[in-house]
Amino acid sequence: MARSNTAASAARSTAAVADANDLRSTIATALADAPIDEDTLRRGVWTFVRAERDAGAQPGEVIIDLTAIVEAAPTPAGPARQARIRQVILWCVEAYFGHLGGNDVRATFTPSPPRAVSNR
Repeated sequence: MARSNTAASAARSTAAVADANDLRSTIATALADAPIDEDTLRRGVWTFVRAERDAGAQPGEVIIDLTAIVEAAPTPAGPARQARIRQVILWCVEAYFGHLGGNDVRATFTPSPPRAVSNR
């Protein structure tokens, strides 16, 4: 399931590739558990996404990888699988960008008050 021919994967060390494969395996294992432990799955997705982002992977590449992992899981095709894919993609966006729908999950940002400006 490793990504092929991307700049991010070409520059990775053997250890980094092994770590990425381990994280994929962690996600696949969480998806195979019955019932699925949502917290474990979410942490696995977040860890995988952050590692991929830090390695230079683009968001679309990460979403494709995660979608393939979910599609390979034993969840039957249909609404349940589609719901799982949507949830994993939302977690991916949270982890990659640090927020979802305006809720910053990394830190609270307090903007400085507006400055008075002159038209002169």
